[in-house]
Amino acid sequence: MTIADTLGSWAAGFRLELAPASVMRAAKRSLLDVVGVALAGGEQPVVASVRELVRTEYGTGPCTVVGDWIGKSASGAALANGVAAHVLDFDDTSYDGIVHASAVVWPAVMAAAELAQASGTRFLEAFVAGVEVEYALGRALTERLYWKGWWSTAVLGAIGASAGAARALGLDPAATSQAIRIAACQATGPRVLLGTPVKPYACGRAAQAGLQAALAARVGLTGPPAAFEDERGFVRLFNDGVHDPTVMSDLGRRFSLETPGVAIKLYPVCSAAQAAVEAVIAILTDERLRADDVRLVQCEVTPLVAMSLAYDRPQSVTEAQFSMPFAVGCALAFGRLDVDHLTESALRDPRLLEAMAKVEMKVSDHLFDTPESRRDHPEGASVTIHTADGHTIRRTNGAATGMPTNPMPDARLEEKFRGAARRAVPGAAADCLLARLTAVETLGSVTELFAGVGQDDR
Repeated sequence: MTIADTLGSWAAGFRLELAPASVMRAAKRSLLDVVGVALAGGEQPVVASVRELVRTEYGTGPCTVVGDWIGKSASGAALANGVAAHVLDFDDTSYDGIVHASAVVWPAVMAAAELAQASGTRFLEAFVAGVEVEYALGRALTERLYWKGWWSTAVLGAIGASAGAARALGLDPAATSQAIRIAACQATGPRVLLGTPVKPYACGRAAQAGLQAALAARVGLTGPPAAFEDERGFVRLFNDGVHDPTVMSDLGRRFSLETPGVAIKLYPVCSAAQAAVEAVIAILTDERLRADDVRLVQCEVTPLVAMSLAYDRPQSVTEAQFSMPFAVGCALAFGRLDVDHLTESALRDPRLLEAMAKVEMKVSDHLFDTPESRRDHPEGASVTIHTADGHTIRRTNGAATGMPTNPMPDARLEEKFRGAARRAVPGAAADCLLARLTAVETLGSVTELFAGVGQDDR
């Protein structure tokens, strides 16, 4: 069987009863997280621009755009929701391939499920199928894809989204395999887009490409049989032919949602900054320090962290989300880092600028120097704070709260969801949506999920 046949056959045949209850729990946690951050993301200028694009280019339809609540076409909804889900860089991530999956797969699956008026059970099955296909490809292609300069989320996300959308539409294995082949021919995304508004847009486009691949397969379009294996195909061109074929045999036996698990973020910036920020806030709290008490903050980080946080002195909000001085500077200046700080006015705040000047970042190949510690702490950090009166406080944080080896407790995840969702909907509506997402498999139709939550009940 080809790679597309293997992935398509598994995705089309996946059922909830074929996975442990723990996998379903992890999937619903990811759904809760991504819907919350998409609601919060609706306030951002990039999202407003894309919604205007959707309004003029795609028109109305039966599908939900969260935070907008005016029905849009499936393609328009997948695009807009994908941008909203990733614009804050607050969505979950996986180290199987270094990808964001929920922010790409959920918008495609949501739109397809609404088109098909699928049940909550099928919606959840489709989400799991889509993210697991993306994660499996990430494992098979190894981190090489990312280090070569591709943004794995967009490249692999379009394929995962196609598998999830096909499952939501109820396509058979043959059609699902064709959707995956079509998506493999549409996938793209150079990593140069990090720190620019194109990054969340590329997330939305990947969701849209995956959905459209499934819709194309539904009406009979086909892709090249060896879309992945051909010498002119996906694996050769994107990854120099590097691919571990044994990974596909693990589908259905090993679920990345559970092992190694996904990282759920504490702060709306790149995952590479999470450990350092949490460590700084902990030191400030424990030592009862204020910004004026701190002379210097030195952040010793892994190579992955240093590569991701490319902006030492960010000039825009999107650059700030990939800046260690900004992330730690917010912790120093304000004692916290949240969505309210992702504004141009906050970026120009004299208190923040003064705090950012105190932050240094240095890469270390020896911070976590065993294979096990490198595996478990890919974005860990060691923080040293030098105080104005000559004291030195050091704290190492291998895995921030929310990382796979340090999971976020349910109560804290629900707190994150409520805080994010209430930026777009009233508190009672946020609580209602939380309850529905927690028991999404019980919904007779996925169209019930957002009923009454927005400004009007469609």
